[in-house]
Amino acid sequence: MTLTIQHPSTLVTPGALTRWNPAVKLITLFVVSVSMLFIWEPIRPALLWVGLVIIALTIGNVPARWLAYAHIPFIAFGFGLFLVNVLARADDGVAIGAALAGRTLVIGVASILFLTSTAPVDLMRSLNQNLKLPASITFAVLAGYQLLLGLPKEWQTIRAAQLMRQGGVVKRNRKGKPKLTLKDAGRLVFTVLIVALRRSERIATSLESRGFGLKPRTVYRPIYVRASDVVLGMTVSFFAIAYCLPWL
Repeated sequence: MTLTIQHPSTLVTPGALTRWNPAVKLITLFVVSVSMLFIWEPIRPALLWVGLVIIALTIGNVPARWLAYAHIPFIAFGFGLFLVNVLARADDGVAIGAALAGRTLVIGVASILFLTSTAPVDLMRSLNQNLKLPASITFAVLAGYQLLLGLPKEWQTIRAAQLMRQGGVVKRNRKGKPKLTLKDAGRLVFTVLIVALRRSERIATSLESRGFGLKPRTVYRPIYVRASDVVLGMTVSFFAIAYCLPWL
């Protein structure tokens, strides 16, 4: 079995949200997340969560099964918030706990929509071109991301080399597969760490030799901020603020 790391954007068919400018999309996500801090009752987060789930399954093209799996950490964290407030508050613990759990689920679905509709390369390029984030930072993040993608393959290669050295004394489980002992796992983790550090050092040297961050650079594939991107971002932000502010 081959181990791979895939970004959520590779699992979804490109759609309308994919064409939304990544930098504007990130700012909009931040506004939505901050707006959720003003909600202290459970009904509005629940309705907003239902709406975002519908958007994810339709416009966002997110597979239902993958969306359910992606909910697991947010459900666990939200349940923890709910339980703590129920046990710690005597009067309104249930309502506040449910509101905090609802906030978590809303921000979780919004984050899932952002991840599934935004490729990492496009996001870093947009932050560099549109928000003027230094190239030394954006390209370093991209290099680190590419390094992360290669770690599973590196793990398998090193593990195969270890098994070859052990020869016929390899311990096997009931299914006949090589057993990864605690000692072997420690060696494997240490070796992968050393390989990652050496590769990151080579990447840093390569970026430095190309003069990243020293002067403005030309762009091969520019990412533009269209009027429709700004209008959509302002509309979603205004709706989030108006919806989340306490009702009079």
